[in-house]
Amino acid sequence: YFIQSNLSCSISLMEHDVFRDILLKENCVSVLKSFITNWAPSKWDLESLSRDTLGQEVKVKIGSPYFGGWVPKESDCSFQEWDLGNLFKFLQTYDDKTKFYYAGYAHFIQLSDTKSNFRSFDWSWAGLPSKDALDSTLWAGSSGSFTPCHKDVYGCNLHAQLIGQKEWFLWPPHFDLCPTRIPYEESSIFSNVDVLEEQYLESAVHIIANPGDVVFIPKQWWHLARNIDNSVSINTWIDLPDDSIGRLKESITRLLICSIKENDKTGTWKNPGEEIGTYEENAILVEQSLTSVDQANIPSNYNRKYSNSYLIINKQENGKISVENIPQMQNSRDSAESPIFKSDSIVDSLLNCIVADDVIMDRIVSNILKSSATTS
Repeated sequence: YFIQSNLSCSISLMEHDVFRDILLKENCVSVLKSFITNWAPSKWDLESLSRDTLGQEVKVKIGSPYFGGWVPKESDCSFQEWDLGNLFKFLQTYDDKTKFYYAGYAHFIQLSDTKSNFRSFDWSWAGLPSKDALDSTLWAGSSGSFTPCHKDVYGCNLHAQLIGQKEWFLWPPHFDLCPTRIPYEESSIFSNVDVLEEQYLESAVHIIANPGDVVFIPKQWWHLARNIDNSVSINTWIDLPDDSIGRLKESITRLLICSIKENDKTGTWKNPGEEIGTYEENAILVEQSLTSVDQANIPSNYNRKYSNSYLIINKQENGKISVENIPQMQNSRDSAESPIFKSDSIVDSLLNCIVADDVIMDRIVSNILKSSATTS
């Protein structure tokens, strides 16, 4: 079957079939409801989490909430090391709307000292039985905490909301939000505009995720996520057939930026905590990525398309799955109208013109692959 605009339907499928046939094939932003009712993480609460995670250190971002009027960056915030258990305890009562605390990108694989019931889950309900806590990431923050608007270079994202509400704003991959790689963060392309301006909001997919909702973000969709309440969620990323190309692009981007900026002692060209590596290390990454592309055997007709609509997928009590398609405004920005990346540094502007431009990076990768094929 194929989901079409303005279509609502009811189908009888196992959950993993829904994930495979609707989410990955249709490549739509989707909200899954009532799928994780019996999932272990859906039973979590802040009090039990504060006990189970006591003694585990995480990095906490502290900053001001973003409601528009500026272009937020990670460097605007300060960072502290916190005990994760104490953070969950803190979130039980914290109610200051002027300052947020956020532990994001907290990989479970680095939380090995926590109690086993905090790490005893997998993603088999979504047809991903091989993915478990060690393939997952924790997000825990106070009201107003947010992740700046960005798109991930590879993979797609399955994000489960467990406690509190989270607000999502999403745009299709080729919607022009003035992409920038300065400051640099591995596999993240940030927007360099105030995406909460009306001219951008009118084209966004806007979702409010309640506890028990799961949001599916397709590959390279722009997204800004902001916690409405004190919130806890977890996510996993799903690899796709063409991710090896994305990783090759990313290794080239890393090599170029780090080679040119390695003597820049200001540190403003990379996000806090980002490891840059030496030239030799980054060159090896390019070689490894090139080998991975050769081994990936990507189908010649593989072409991932995207839809401007989004899906609400609800698991009903009778086991059937209802699917509602909600079309969005067909509004795209011409690149000629897009804001130009502004920087005090000519070098930064030049770098950004290369590594943040999909057409240029595609051409670079194509030439590298042709050269590799010729010499092999």
